Amino acid sequence: MSKKALGLLMAATVLSTVAIAVFTPNLTEASSSSSQLDVSKEELPASLRYASEHPDEIYVKDHGVFVKVNSNEVGYSEQNVVDDVRKVTDETNVIVAYDATYIKKSDWK
Repeated sequence: MSKKALGLLMAATVLSTVAIAVFTPNLTEASSSSSQLDVSKEELPASLRYASEHPDEIYVKDHGVFVKVNSNEVGYSEQNVVDDVRKVTDETNVIVAYDATYIKKSDWK
């Protein structure tokens, strides 16, 4: 083998060794960090599940903010009441949904 070919072979070996040394730790970090992102298959505790299914406030775009209240505080006869968030209009004052009652707190700005 000529000196030139031997030099090229040594240079290629050194470059490949450096490339392996640089990329191997990064691959290990990526695989270990991705395993930390796995979503748990456990269910939420009952208190958190209840809170996620019964929000304290409902934000209805273009129609306002509705706050959860005790249903005894609401006089339904004089209010514009809906039973579905998708049916809310500007005139809506009360939403009865998610097993709770919500009154209009403010307009959406």
